[in-house]
This record gives sequence, C-alpha cells and structure tokens, in this order.
Amino acid sequence: MKRSTLLVFVLLVLACCQPFSLMGQDAIGANEDAEPGPDSFTLVVLPDTQGYADVRHRETQKHWPGIGDQRFCFFEQTEWIKQNQKRLNIVMAVHVGDITQTDHDEEWKIANDAFKVIDNHVPYVLCSGNHDMGYSPQHRRTSYSRDSLVNAYFSPSRFTENPLYRSQFGGEKSLHFQEEGKIENYYVFLNAGGMKFLILALEFKPRDKVLAWANEVVSEHADCRTIVVTHAYLTSKNGQRSSADQYAVQGNSGEAIWQDFVSRHENIFLVLSGHAMENRLTSKGKHGNAVHQVQADYWYWDVPRIQAGSGFLRIMTFRPGENRIDVQTYSPVLDEFLERPQSEFSLDYPMGDTGK
Repeated sequence: MKRSTLLVFVLLVLACCQPFSLMGQDAIGANEDAEPGPDSFTLVVLPDTQGYADVRHRETQKHWPGIGDQRFCFFEQTEWIKQNQKRLNIVMAVHVGDITQTDHDEEWKIANDAFKVIDNHVPYVLCSGNHDMGYSPQHRRTSYSRDSLVNAYFSPSRFTENPLYRSQFGGEKSLHFQEEGKIENYYVFLNAGGMKFLILALEFKPRDKVLAWANEVVSEHADCRTIVVTHAYLTSKNGQRSSADQYAVQGNSGEAIWQDFVSRHENIFLVLSGHAMENRLTSKGKHGNAVHQVQADYWYWDVPRIQAGSGFLRIMTFRPGENRIDVQTYSPVLDEFLERPQSEFSLDYPMGDTGK
C-alpha cells in the first residue's frame, strides 16, 4: 500500500471511530462554553425519567421493540452529576416530575437507587408529576387521585436529616413543607454566586390552597431570587402555557399558575417544568420583571436518535459576571449535545447586584 493511500486509510478509520454527536462534539469536556468561570455555578435539570423506571407497562419497549431495560439511563444521569460536580460547580439538581411511569413500588425503587448516588454529594429538588400519582389499574392511567408513593421513598426527613442540606433548610424545617410528612409542595434555600435563592417545588396541577401557600412563602422571602418548579406548565406549542386538560385530578393549569401566583412576585425569575417536550417563554410579571419559563421533556421525541429520553438532561450555567444563564442539553448516555435553538440558548438575567 502506498504511503499516501495508507495515510488516507488511517484518517478514515479514525473518523469512523469518533462517536456520533448531534452537536459535532463528543463529550461535555470538549465544549469550553460548558466550563463555569470563577464566579459561575450550575443547576442540572433532570427531565421526565418515567421511561427509565417503567417496569409495569414497559411503554418504551412497545414503541421501540428491542430497546431493552432503560434504568441504566437514570443511573448514568445521577452518576454524571456526581462525577462533574466540582468541574462544573453543580450546586443543585432539579427533577421536573414524572419520576416514575405508574407510581409503582418497583419504579420508585429504581428512582431511589438512582438518587442514592448523589444523596450525600449534590443537593437535589424533586417535583411530582402526573405519572407519580393516582394510578388506576382499571383505566391503566395515572393522576386519578393525589395518592402517591413518593413520600414512602423520598420523605422530608431524607433531606432535613441529611447534613448536606444544612444550608437548604432554615431553623424551622417544618415550615418548608406545605403538608407535614409530604414532599409534593416544599421549598429550599440556595446560596450561590454571592446570591440567595429560593427554589419552590409545586405538585402537578397545584390546588388553590397550594398556590395560596406558595404566594405566602415567596412574599415572606422577598429577598430571595426565586425559581419555581412544577411539572405541567407549558404545552408543546411554542410559547404557550397550559389550560384545560383531560386529567381527572383537579387543580390549576399553567396559565392559572402564572396569573394567580408567578406573575405577582417581583423576585420570581425562572419557572422550570417538564411534561411536554421542549418549550420556553419569557413574560413580564406585574412588577415589570422578566420571568423565563423553560420546559424540557425527552420522553418520546422528534429525533430518531432520541428514544424515550436517551439520558438527555439540561445544564444551566449561571454567569453572574455576564448577567446570563447558558442552557445546554446533553446526554451522558450517548455522550452528545443537542445543538439547536430550542436545546441550546442563553437567558438574560441581571445578577450584578449580588447583595439581593
């Protein structure tokens, strides 16, 4: 073989050995923009993991025959968070709901095992989705009631008695939970980048009494920059909040949450949700403040490469010195980024006044 031919052959072999990437970069370490600066920090958002924990209906296997058990995706997500905590300065992980598929014991055990990976390493917030409650064997559907096994596996004490969460809860830990012994509606504090944050998780279709409680909490902590986490808020249509739906459980839609709660508070700047693919919307609250509403859910998707989620998660890098939040979508399972406007973008957010 001629030397020139051999060189071409070697180059072709090397090219073929590179892993496929929707972004053209093979690992998060290859993307310099993902690296936080000295004053930057990262929130990791875990979208709906229902397909990874589905051992009762096995919906993933029905849609993609031969795909196999997907729980490893869940485990790789939390393991990746643990391994990249220091490098990316990950200060919090946030799950936006539909942790399980049918509120089944075996499914919660999978979620329990996945989160044990970071229990003593990275603080996290959980949000309950429609698939995490009220399963009806007769209808083979969820959210027929608000009964849930979530508290059997993720009770408030799992967090309040963990020394890792010492700074997340104030002196009166019980005040952080809307209902004693239940974690569907609760809040934590977060100090990062010289700023004080409040992260508030709300149940799927929060009831009126829950929104009344949330209004009180945010008003009482007006000095905190506030992030609201709730499962169903936007729809799959661009820039649209949810309204009426077909779920049996009663509560407030995304539009009602906006009107009766989010828009009323100057210190709320971000709403995170899942449930219905990627979407985002920026609106002005009643005080003229910008509120970014960001949604991510990769359960069923428009790219054949993404099957039932494929481990994709969101990396939100807060850059106080630049008054910007950079958002990336990455899969530690595929070792790939999604590079497109709805998956990779930046949000303007003033952080220069770190005294608040």
